[in-house]
Amino acid sequence: MATSFLCGAAIVAPAALAQEAPAPAAEPIGAAEVAPSEGAAIVVTGSRLIRSDLAAPSPLTVVGESDVKLSGSVTLENTINEFPQLSSGNTSNVNNGGGSGVLTANLRGLGATRTLVLVNGRRFIPANSDGQVDLSSIPDALIKRVEIITGGASAVYGSDAIAGAINFILDDSFDGVEASYQYGQTFRDDGASHKIDLTVGSNLEDGRGNVTVSGSYTKRDPIFQSGRAFSRVPLDTINGELVPGGSSAIPGTRISLSSSQRDQLVGVDLTPSGACTSITGIRFGENGQVLPYCNPEDAYNYSSFNYLQRPLERFQVSTLARYEISDAVELYGEAYYVNTRNRSQLAPASETPLTPGAGSGTLLIPNYATNSSLLPAVRDFFTNNAAIFDPDGDGTAAVIGAGRRYSEVGPRENDYERNAFSLTTGLRGSFEMIGRDWNYDSFFQYQRNRTDTRTTNYISQTRLSQGLDTIVDADGNIVCRNQTLGCVPVNIFGLDTISPEAAAFITPVRASDDRFTRTMMGGSLSGTLFDLPAGPVALALGSEYRKDRYVFNPSPLDIAREYGSVSQSPVEGSTNVSEVFGELRIPILADMAFADELAIEGAARYSDYGGDSSAVGGVFTWKVGAEYAPVDWIRFRSAFNRAIRAPTINELKDPINTGFTSGEDPCIASRNPTQAQQDLCVAQGVARADLPTFTQANVGFDARTGGNPNLTEERSKTFTVGAVISPPFIPNLNLTVDYFNVTVDDAIARINANQTLNDCFTTLDQNSATCRAINRFPNGQINFVSTQLSNIGSLKVEGVDAQVDYRMDLPFGQIGGDNATLALSAVASFLFERSTQVIADQDPLDCAGHFGGGCTGNGVFASPDFKLNLSSTYASGPLSVRLAGRMIGDMKLYPGIIAAVESAPAQWYFDAAFTAEVTEEVELFGGIDNLFDNQPPILGTAISADTNTDPSLYDVVGRRFFLGARLRF
Repeated sequence: MATSFLCGAAIVAPAALAQEAPAPAAEPIGAAEVAPSEGAAIVVTGSRLIRSDLAAPSPLTVVGESDVKLSGSVTLENTINEFPQLSSGNTSNVNNGGGSGVLTANLRGLGATRTLVLVNGRRFIPANSDGQVDLSSIPDALIKRVEIITGGASAVYGSDAIAGAINFILDDSFDGVEASYQYGQTFRDDGASHKIDLTVGSNLEDGRGNVTVSGSYTKRDPIFQSGRAFSRVPLDTINGELVPGGSSAIPGTRISLSSSQRDQLVGVDLTPSGACTSITGIRFGENGQVLPYCNPEDAYNYSSFNYLQRPLERFQVSTLARYEISDAVELYGEAYYVNTRNRSQLAPASETPLTPGAGSGTLLIPNYATNSSLLPAVRDFFTNNAAIFDPDGDGTAAVIGAGRRYSEVGPRENDYERNAFSLTTGLRGSFEMIGRDWNYDSFFQYQRNRTDTRTTNYISQTRLSQGLDTIVDADGNIVCRNQTLGCVPVNIFGLDTISPEAAAFITPVRASDDRFTRTMMGGSLSGTLFDLPAGPVALALGSEYRKDRYVFNPSPLDIAREYGSVSQSPVEGSTNVSEVFGELRIPILADMAFADELAIEGAARYSDYGGDSSAVGGVFTWKVGAEYAPVDWIRFRSAFNRAIRAPTINELKDPINTGFTSGEDPCIASRNPTQAQQDLCVAQGVARADLPTFTQANVGFDARTGGNPNLTEERSKTFTVGAVISPPFIPNLNLTVDYFNVTVDDAIARINANQTLNDCFTTLDQNSATCRAINRFPNGQINFVSTQLSNIGSLKVEGVDAQVDYRMDLPFGQIGGDNATLALSAVASFLFERSTQVIADQDPLDCAGHFGGGCTGNGVFASPDFKLNLSSTYASGPLSVRLAGRMIGDMKLYPGIIAAVESAPAQWYFDAAFTAEVTEEVELFGGIDNLFDNQPPILGTAISADTNTDPSLYDVVGRRFFLGARLRF
């Protein structure tokens, strides 16, 4: 239902009316219906200037209160992300790769870290080390509207607003009592949800203020991949076709063998019992029986455990209060608390058993011929095939690359509990200066988020290795050689060979927590300086200070490195920024022939970063914009922004890990380096005399990954130009079109070690980020290559947004004598380019309208090149009915990639909803989303995700309904 739009609002760039301005009685349709009262102050999202009209040079879209309430969704991201200006992002349907369930907005496909989320014009509670806002923490029961500005807003709001800003405006003037209950469920009898809201508000005596308190409780059940036909069986790509498959890590253990090794096998019958596409190794079945492993027929189906929709339980309390101390001073405050519990769940762990220090992926089995912990059939297998597994005859078998699904321990569960609160207080008001009225606003804000994470049924590599190393004690019992930690012997060869005691030993509960705190204060002043013939010159000035601090405390098991290379490390970091900003709007012409209005405006912000972001230092951002209306029904607008994004604490402080990687040094003689490349080698530390015979000591070198404390800011340029048309000869018709072009330089990105070497020796710039990432020993050999995050990327998005709105009175269909109206809306977004480039000698990766080739996958969100939303709303008296449709354009396989699926057709989804006032106090509402139960296109696991499709983009839940009642007193 999110496709039901506040008709006309997106066209005329509607304003967030300041507290002094009266709210419209009904949802606005055109500019005339939201015109302010005489003298009312208007502040538009994306600007702090006081305006006398509802126009702004940057595109602005509005989501109305009814759009939120009639979406049927209990989390805001599903409603917001359906708008064409947003690409897919982390949603409730992203299970594998969805992290702690922080539900985000992704404007223009530039990423959640480049989309600023505001509540009442101020930053909201950060939910992770990247500072992203969890949209499920915003109190949707209080939302009056949501304003989406797309065009860069760093000059107005600071870092993070490269793609734009989303401002959730809440109702702080509620008077009365409103209670509502909503129940929802799919037509497949799963995914049930309950939502209860209670809001109580009261205007204070003489209308000098208001206090509003709202509480909400939400519970949503999970949906499993096995509950939908398209995701019930993983689909692998074999010989250019999609076939049933899954994971090669299977219960009982699988060992991959080359064809020559399979030919050498003794005592093993490799004749398959059924269909078998390809035998790639052996597997252990009941009682350790050795069987052929057929790919993909013997692959493991994980769908019965994996979520398609994550469960959620949430409790919220929000308070908004304001009181006019005098005609010139108003005290206000906001308090928010939210407790959110969500879970991701994956199939049982699939670890590669190994022996520390034995080599990459190698498991050593001592005394395999007599090892009592092994089943007889397993002992016979290794004894008969000692030539393969024990060629030196030392009595210890070496198994390389074994894959094991630990089905005995149960699914991997990740439980996240997030407790967050925000406190805001401030003073605002107006005063007279130099004969003019000025508005001021000063505030202080403190926010804190704590996330407690509890993971169960994950394999401790330390305990697994310890449990696999067994001996027979003096009493003839099989025991661990090292009996610390309460070790229990583990047998991985054969089905159901891990006892409950062993399962508990190798999967200790893993608990961690992280905390993000933010302290922020600021003040602004806005008014008019003087009058020109075309109108007043508006000015806004202000300053802000913000300090963020993040602490992550991993479990003691991680501190002890029990999980090997994936063990988590402590993180602690902080950033701070002091800023001053200003805006100016100058009217040039007004009320003239061919110049009903011409105005220019600009904004500038200087930011000084400290703490862990001190490498950014002082940065300057700015924007200029212009509006030109040759007549009062045509308005042209354009803006140019220079914006920045400072690195997040996660990007700065993510712990460094070092690991060996294979690769070749471009300086070795066999590579025949050019003279310019040889000069670069010398500059890096290779002796020139050694170059003719320079060789590499090892087959590779170390690579370092993680955050980078030396990161600097990303810089972007945004250009928009568009037109707004409201022809007088067709009343209530509004049209708008806007072109946008955003480029981001010095984007924070990561490339691997070999890509780093190739890029450095292609650009031949010793001062480039990739060349500085190469560290050499004094003898010229590569010590390590840093693959930490660096300012090496570039991003670009380009496209056009368009919208048409129309409303008419109907000569029929009246209910109870009230007029009947029909409102129509169509919004489209064309994405010409969404490209990423991190390597200088390679073409940019343009993912607009493409899947595969790095454009889609777990944690990689698709960017359709066309999205369309349609809506129609009938209203008369107590009844309102909406029909809405949205279309996601067709997607094509990225050029040069070979896959079983080459295209995905355009997808249409239709929703229907209604509201009906039974009495003045009672309202019923409900609807059906995905009315025709459209199923997502099947892409397969190789190019999408484990659901066989993109769960962040397409509707994977299917047809569902919601019903509810609302009481008002």
